[in-house]
Amino acid sequence: MKKTHKLQVILWIFAAVAAAYLAWSLIPRYFKPAAVPGSFEYLSQEAARLNQALPAQLDEKTELMVTEAAQAMFIYKYRLVEIAVDRVDHQKFAATAKPQLVKATCARPETSEEFLKKGVTLRYSYFDKDKKHIATLDVTPADCGF
Repeated sequence: MKKTHKLQVILWIFAAVAAAYLAWSLIPRYFKPAAVPGSFEYLSQEAARLNQALPAQLDEKTELMVTEAAQAMFIYKYRLVEIAVDRVDHQKFAATAKPQLVKATCARPETSEEFLKKGVTLRYSYFDKDKKHIATLDVTPADCGF
Protein backbone atom coordinates (compact mmCIF):
# COMPACT_ATOMS: atom_id res chain seq x y z
CA MET A 1 0.00 0.00 0.00
CA LYS A 2 1.34 3.41 -0.90
CA LYS A 3 2.13 5.90 1.82
CA THR A 4 -0.45 8.42 0.55
CA HIS A 5 -3.12 5.72 0.39
CA LYS A 6 -2.40 4.74 4.03
CA LEU A 7 -2.65 8.37 5.03
CA GLN A 8 -6.02 8.69 3.28
CA VAL A 9 -7.33 5.57 5.03
CA ILE A 10 -6.19 6.90 8.42
CA LEU A 11 -7.81 10.28 7.71
CA TRP A 12 -11.09 8.59 6.68
CA ILE A 13 -11.06 6.46 9.83
CA PHE A 14 -10.37 9.54 11.94
CA ALA A 15 -13.19 11.44 10.18
CA ALA A 16 -15.59 8.52 10.69
CA VAL A 17 -14.73 8.30 14.40
CA ALA A 18 -15.14 12.06 14.79
CA ALA A 19 -18.49 12.01 12.96
CA ALA A 20 -19.70 9.09 15.08
CA TYR A 21 -18.70 10.89 18.27
CA LEU A 22 -20.49 14.07 17.19
CA ALA A 23 -23.60 12.12 16.27
CA TRP A 24 -23.52 10.24 19.58
CA SER A 25 -23.15 13.43 21.60
CA LEU A 26 -25.34 15.90 19.68
CA ILE A 27 -28.24 13.99 18.16
CA PRO A 28 -29.90 12.96 21.45
CA ARG A 29 -30.37 16.65 22.29
CA TYR A 30 -32.62 17.05 19.27
CA PHE A 31 -34.71 14.01 20.14
CA LYS A 32 -35.06 14.71 23.83
CA PRO A 33 -38.53 13.60 24.90
CA ALA A 34 -40.94 16.23 26.13
CA ALA A 35 -41.09 16.64 29.88
CA VAL A 36 -43.55 14.26 31.49
CA PRO A 37 -46.63 15.98 32.96
CA GLY A 38 -46.36 15.70 36.71
CA SER A 39 -42.57 15.67 36.66
CA PHE A 40 -40.68 18.35 38.51
CA GLU A 41 -39.13 19.44 35.20
CA TYR A 42 -42.49 19.93 33.47
CA LEU A 43 -44.12 21.67 36.42
CA SER A 44 -41.08 23.93 36.91
CA GLN A 45 -41.38 25.03 33.30
CA GLU A 46 -45.06 25.82 33.81
CA ALA A 47 -44.31 27.76 37.00
CA ALA A 48 -41.56 29.75 35.29
CA ARG A 49 -43.91 30.59 32.42
CA LEU A 50 -46.68 31.76 34.76
CA ASN A 51 -44.31 33.62 37.07
CA GLN A 52 -43.32 35.95 34.23
CA ALA A 53 -46.67 37.69 34.72
CA LEU A 54 -46.65 37.64 38.53
CA PRO A 55 -47.43 39.05 40.98
CA ALA A 56 -50.91 39.77 39.64
CA GLN A 57 -53.92 41.31 41.33
CA LEU A 58 -56.79 38.89 40.65
CA ASP A 59 -59.45 41.03 42.29
CA GLU A 60 -59.61 43.77 44.91
CA LYS A 61 -58.85 41.28 47.70
CA THR A 62 -56.57 38.65 46.15
CA GLU A 63 -53.10 38.71 44.67
CA LEU A 64 -51.39 35.70 43.08
CA MET A 65 -47.82 36.17 44.26
CA VAL A 66 -45.97 33.24 42.73
CA THR A 67 -46.29 29.66 41.55
CA GLU A 68 -43.91 26.84 42.40
CA ALA A 69 -43.36 23.23 41.47
CA ALA A 70 -42.73 20.00 43.31
CA GLN A 71 -42.88 16.43 42.07
CA ALA A 72 -46.53 15.79 41.07
CA MET A 73 -47.59 19.07 42.73
CA PHE A 74 -48.22 22.57 41.42
CA ILE A 75 -48.32 25.31 44.07
CA TYR A 76 -50.15 28.63 43.94
CA LYS A 77 -49.32 31.24 46.60
CA TYR A 78 -51.96 33.90 47.19
CA ARG A 79 -51.96 37.00 49.34
CA LEU A 80 -55.25 38.22 50.78
CA VAL A 81 -54.52 41.93 50.75
CA GLU A 82 -57.14 43.02 53.30
CA ILE A 83 -56.72 40.21 55.84
CA ALA A 84 -54.48 40.08 58.91
CA VAL A 85 -53.47 36.61 60.09
CA ASP A 86 -54.38 37.33 63.71
CA ARG A 87 -58.00 37.99 62.68
CA VAL A 88 -58.46 34.64 60.92
CA ASP A 89 -59.79 31.41 62.36
CA HIS A 90 -57.50 29.07 60.43
CA GLN A 91 -59.69 25.98 60.81
CA LYS A 92 -62.84 27.82 59.79
CA PHE A 93 -61.04 29.37 56.83
CA ALA A 94 -59.88 25.95 55.62
CA ALA A 95 -63.24 24.28 56.24
CA THR A 96 -65.09 27.01 54.35
CA ALA A 97 -62.63 27.45 51.50
CA LYS A 98 -61.90 23.79 50.70
CA PRO A 99 -65.30 22.80 49.21
CA GLN A 100 -65.46 25.98 47.14
CA LEU A 101 -61.88 25.52 45.99
CA VAL A 102 -62.48 21.89 44.97
CA LYS A 103 -65.61 22.81 43.03
CA ALA A 104 -63.92 25.68 41.17
CA THR A 105 -60.69 23.77 40.50
CA CYS A 106 -62.44 20.66 39.18
CA ALA A 107 -64.68 22.77 36.91
CA ARG A 108 -61.83 24.72 35.25
CA PRO A 109 -60.35 22.99 32.18
CA GLU A 110 -57.02 24.78 32.79
CA THR A 111 -56.60 22.96 36.07
CA SER A 112 -58.52 19.74 35.54
CA GLU A 113 -57.17 18.92 32.06
CA GLU A 114 -53.63 20.23 32.45
CA PHE A 115 -52.93 19.05 35.98
CA LEU A 116 -55.48 16.92 37.81
CA LYS A 117 -56.16 14.40 35.03
CA LYS A 118 -52.40 13.94 34.74
CA GLY A 119 -52.02 13.05 38.42
CA VAL A 120 -50.89 16.45 39.67
CA THR A 121 -52.10 17.77 43.02
CA LEU A 122 -52.79 21.49 43.18
CA ARG A 123 -51.72 23.22 46.37
CA TYR A 124 -53.18 26.60 47.28
CA SER A 125 -51.31 28.49 50.00
CA TYR A 126 -52.89 31.62 51.42
CA PHE A 127 -51.05 34.44 53.15
CA ASP A 128 -52.25 37.60 54.84
CA LYS A 129 -51.54 41.18 53.81
CA ASP A 130 -48.09 40.95 55.46
CA LYS A 131 -47.33 37.59 53.80
CA LYS A 132 -47.87 35.57 56.97
CA HIS A 133 -49.22 32.08 56.36
CA ILE A 134 -52.96 31.54 56.87
CA ALA A 135 -53.67 28.11 55.39
CA THR A 136 -52.66 25.60 52.75
CA LEU A 137 -55.26 23.55 50.92
CA ASP A 138 -54.67 20.73 48.46
CA VAL A 139 -56.95 19.65 45.64
CA THR A 140 -56.02 16.14 44.55
CA PRO A 141 -57.03 14.26 41.42
CA ALA A 142 -59.24 12.08 43.66
CA ASP A 143 -61.14 15.18 44.84
CA CYS A 144 -62.27 15.62 41.23
CA GLY A 145 -62.90 11.96 40.51
CA PHE A 146 -59.69 11.29 38.55
